[in-house]
Amino acid sequence: MSDSVSYAHLQEQIRRSQAITARVDALDVPRARSLARLQHWQRRRLDATYQDLRDSPRYLPACEFFLHELYGGRDMVERDRQLKRGAPVMRRFLPDHLLAAVGDAMQLQAISLEFDLALSDLLVDVDEITQPDYARAYRQHGDWEGREHQLRLIRELGELLGETVQKPLVHRLVRLMHGPAVMAGFRALQEFLRDGLYAFAEMGEADHFLDTISEREGDALRRMREGRDWPFEQWAGRGP
Repeated sequence: MSDSVSYAHLQEQIRRSQAITARVDALDVPRARSLARLQHWQRRRLDATYQDLRDSPRYLPACEFFLHELYGGRDMVERDRQLKRGAPVMRRFLPDHLLAAVGDAMQLQAISLEFDLALSDLLVDVDEITQPDYARAYRQHGDWEGREHQLRLIRELGELLGETVQKPLVHRLVRLMHGPAVMAGFRALQEFLRDGLYAFAEMGEADHFLDTISEREGDALRRMREGRDWPFEQWAGRGP
């Protein structure tokens, strides 16, 4: 992407994310509780599905960043507020590939929350979510192409971050930004950038991590589409 294309992509994803956040803020009490239950269950499910990766110091930071920060529904309101204010500054100081990575991260986060909102509406009357409940809601929602796009985006973002951490000057730049970012009120945004780059620098070669996510999430997607009720049983048993 050129600088102008990457920046436009980032701006678009900021607007999309804030629109979704506004939808979350407007939820009535039953739907807000359903969303919170679903996201709690989803984080536990992800931890169980990828416990083998989380047990490795090499992969743990990437699990936290990818699976919780972007895919698992962690709160993002303050970071997105800072991102809207900080985007023009980022355009001046960050290289194009890092702008593109932030835009892709925002896109993945937005897609994940949109799916969570849709599923939580289908699970609003379920007090204790189980795998069969989740699989049923998935089939009712039925956006299989959207889910496959979500998984492709995980792969593409991971590969982009993997390329970015091969550029030592980027690490130095993000570290040098810490003090000024905190003073300017951009702490959450700077820490988001730092954590993402640190996760991939710590991991090194990312193929195994990305292959594992693609294979397991893809297998679970296929099982749900086939009508199976325990799509994560291979990794999470009958939990979480």
